[in-house]
Amino acid sequence: MTIRIVTDSASDLPPDLAAMWDITVVPCNVVLDDVGYKDGVNLSADHFYQELVSSVRSATTSQPSIADFQLVYQKLLDEGHQVISIHVSGKLSGTFNSAGRAKHALGDSKPIAVLDSQTASMAMGLLVLSAAQNAKQIDSLEQLSNLVVSERQSTQCILALDTLEYLQKGGRIGKAQAFLGSILSVKPILKLQDGEVHPVERPRNLERAVRRLAELAREHAPIQKLGVIYSTEPERAVQLQELLADLIPSHEIVTSRFGPTLGTYVGPKAVGVALIRGLGSFTL
Repeated sequence: MTIRIVTDSASDLPPDLAAMWDITVVPCNVVLDDVGYKDGVNLSADHFYQELVSSVRSATTSQPSIADFQLVYQKLLDEGHQVISIHVSGKLSGTFNSAGRAKHALGDSKPIAVLDSQTASMAMGLLVLSAAQNAKQIDSLEQLSNLVVSERQSTQCILALDTLEYLQKGGRIGKAQAFLGSILSVKPILKLQDGEVHPVERPRNLERAVRRLAELAREHAPIQKLGVIYSTEPERAVQLQELLADLIPSHEIVTSRFGPTLGTYVGPKAVGVALIRGLGSFTL
């Protein structure tokens, strides 16, 4: 029995990589101007950000339903696969809970492992990608699950935002609320730690913030997997990739975009770096 990997759209995993490694991405739900969408299915990032900045109502998100996960799991089980399902931090979303309840509904004896990534965006995406790559060599559900949990401890996600407005409105600000007093005068750098948002630094402009992201990423070398993420300004991602290109081969740096699920909270002009510490990598 082969192991197939399932995740949710908060992983911001590029569709081509998901397809290449047989990763199933379950879409989260996004409500924009009172219209419901499936992230990545009937709502593109371009349309989402255009509407986000012009809408008078805040965008909202919700986790996939238990039934959504049941359908995915049952299909993979019927095909003879085992399943490892890796999801956005349970402190940020109810997605992990929905996935766990879907597994329970199908029967706890089924070969399904549901794991909390304890992170989000491309940090989770890299963890998912690593699991899918290792699944080509490992056929033990327990062994691969343990490897994911081990790599989870070596995963880091650092973000620079243009504003804390969207994170605050969405109720996901966590310990970064310490920065709220200077919300208009800085471009906050945040990190995902222990499944929630923590403050790091408060540079005065995005140019400086991008350079600091690269410097902070270097502190985690050696690095086995590396990704850069942006919401609306791809040139920021290109700049960040150039600053980091000597850490791992440039063709192995994954460039991605904050999709509507995470974009609801990071807003426009956001940029970030995600990584897994350690030696060795797979060629993409």
